[in-house]
Amino acid sequence: MATQTTSMTTSEFAKAAGVPAAGISKLIRDGKLKAKKTGGKWMIPQSQLNSEDVRALKGPAEGAKRKAPAAKPGRIRPAPKAKAAPPSQPPAMGAPASPEPEPVQAAVAPEPEARSEEKTYTISEFAAMTYLTEMGVAEWLKTGRIKGVQNDNGEWRVLDCNLQAPDISRLLRK
Repeated sequence: MATQTTSMTTSEFAKAAGVPAAGISKLIRDGKLKAKKTGGKWMIPQSQLNSEDVRALKGPAEGAKRKAPAAKPGRIRPAPKAKAAPPSQPPAMGAPASPEPEPVQAAVAPEPEARSEEKTYTISEFAAMTYLTEMGVAEWLKTGRIKGVQNDNGEWRVLDCNLQAPDISRLLRK
């Protein structure tokens, strides 16, 4: 008599493995997990619970700290709000010196004067030139996805250099 392998749905498999279901779905799409589609659901053999790719989804061993995700290339993180830093004291004898944190790039151009020769657009002008809404343009400015400067009144001006960025140029109205 042949033994039948027990299969599980994506969510059951993810719960048993202790990883997100989205990660299991990605492994299936990438061909790293063998699965069959039955009745509109992916069925994964239980024998794959200990596969190397599933273990990699779990991350570092328990008790180890996770690293912060790396910034995506081409994106600029907004600078954190400045707080008064306590005066720095030299480390105690024998204590290792902690490395200085790397500065984070600001989401906006440093000075409006530095780019005064560059053409700028209002949020509504930029939205009219692209398939973005005014709210979308404002959000992208705040998150640093597009570059801009704020005038003295706090109004945003979108820099012309954004029109050459690949992810923006594909949104231009023709």
